[in-house]
Amino acid sequence: MTAVSRKNPDPDGSVQAGEIDPRTRLCGIVRPRKEKEATMVLRAAIVLLVLTGSASVLAAEPEPAPPSPAPSGDPLPSVEEIIQRAEASIAKVNDYTALMLKQERFKKETGPRERMQIKFARPFKVYVKYLEPFAGREIIFVRGSNDNQLKVHKGSFPDINVNLDPRGSMAMGGNHHSIFDFGLENTIKVAAKNLRLAMQRKEGTFDVSEGPAVGGRQTLRIQASFPKAGATIKVGADEDLWKIATRTGQDMYLILYANPEYDEPDDPDEGDSVWVPRYYGARAEFLVDRETNLPLRVTIWDWKGQVYETFEYQDLKLNPGLTSRDFDPANPAYKF
Repeated sequence: MTAVSRKNPDPDGSVQAGEIDPRTRLCGIVRPRKEKEATMVLRAAIVLLVLTGSASVLAAEPEPAPPSPAPSGDPLPSVEEIIQRAEASIAKVNDYTALMLKQERFKKETGPRERMQIKFARPFKVYVKYLEPFAGREIIFVRGSNDNQLKVHKGSFPDINVNLDPRGSMAMGGNHHSIFDFGLENTIKVAAKNLRLAMQRKEGTFDVSEGPAVGGRQTLRIQASFPKAGATIKVGADEDLWKIATRTGQDMYLILYANPEYDEPDDPDEGDSVWVPRYYGARAEFLVDRETNLPLRVTIWDWKGQVYETFEYQDLKLNPGLTSRDFDPANPAYKF
């Protein structure tokens, strides 16, 4: 472990067809016939103008949402300043809740758009409830408990509780990332690592601008592009892609995605050549909350120009005071 122009004003409030401007009325006075005829012609012209004008507005294509206005005339911060602010902000967050949206691409197809309620608390506790698809599915993970396994029930018949290896095929099905990569802090770490490396090597492009509003929150936008660079390495004895990811510091699924001849992390054999990308994608967009300095939406593109993954955090509540009850399968509000 999502790129904006000006929006036309809302056309609501146009004069209704047939409505007469009160200033054209002469109350209690009988007008001459020619004046009445002239008034009728004028009214018809006004109605025609209103109708044709409204039609042209309705037929116009809606434009993308405008960038959120800068709250002051201060110059925009640099990429490094935004990263440092995000790191300082997340260090002060002990727990949070949010509605998380995610969508990921797998080899030749894009998975469904997923919506889930999430809770996170330090040192590393996670609760997830799926809203769509897989409505009712719940996951709890507390590092150091339950033999470091996920507690899961799928929310549909037959609905039983199971314990899963976080890196096993069942837990990783439909996911780029294991639970160990969950949350805002990992998002910031991955972004910081890639942006700083590319800036240090003086490769790629970087731009900071006003971003669109996300859930009513003003944002700054970082747009970055990265070269298709990396290294080809030999698979060692008893080494799978998880171990290669650990050895190289790169994400496991990204390595799997970059080597289409493999379908599973344990497919490579000793002596095989595996290409490990230097960067997490070809292009990235980060929308960062101006007030909290935390990422609200992240979009990554692959080297074919396809969206590789998108994560978005809505209704983010920082330090709400979560307790151990929020990460206990026995919580009566849960369905374990």
